[in-house]
This record gives sequence, structure tokens and C-alpha cells, in this order.
Amino acid sequence: MPSHGRIERHSTLLLVLVLIVVSIGGLVEIVPLFYLESTIEKVRGMRPYSPLELAGRNIYIREGCYNCHSQMIRSLRDEVERYGHYSLAAESMYDHPFQWGSKRTGPDLARVGGRYSDE
Repeated sequence: MPSHGRIERHSTLLLVLVLIVVSIGGLVEIVPLFYLESTIEKVRGMRPYSPLELAGRNIYIREGCYNCHSQMIRSLRDEVERYGHYSLAAESMYDHPFQWGSKRTGPDLARVGGRYSDE
């Protein structure tokens, strides 16, 4: 009988071994993050939001704009051609909570601001 047969017959032993393997895998994934200086790259010009920008962000959240205009990072060519350059993680480092959705139907509103006139 193969050696794994004993493990498969004893559910408690299987459970303990699964927990050990998952714990080791989790540590391998998480521990290196503590030794990185930063997990978000620096971008020039990033600063905390002004009070007016925070008021606008609160309206953005309240009205549910993030459902279609999410800040999701998508570097797919067809989306870049349609909506413009994709969002970078560093651009939303002052956002709490993050407004990254699972789908982006409309353009990233951060990229629309300077494209049209105020008229």
C-alpha cells in the first residue's frame, strides 16, 4: 500500500498535515512583505487630498460612481486605447477605503479631468 494511504484513511492526520502545508505556504507568501521597504512604487506629485477633493470623493462614493468608473488597474490594450492610460496603485495610496471595482464600464474619472473644457 502506498504511504499516502495511511494519511487518507485518518482524517485527523490529513487535517493536521493540510494545516501545516497551508501555514508554510502562507508564511512563504506573507513574510517577504515585511522586509520590503514599500509595496507601492512612488509616483511624483502624489499628495494627500485637499478638503475640496475629499468632498468630491465623498460624492463619488455616495452616488455609486465607482460601480462603472472603478479605479481598477487594467493594462489591457483595448481598454488603454478606449479609456486612456490605466490607473497605478500609487495614485490611490491615499484612498481609504479603496474604490477598486471588479469591472470598469466607463473611463477612469481621474483621467477625464483635463480632457474636456469647463464649458
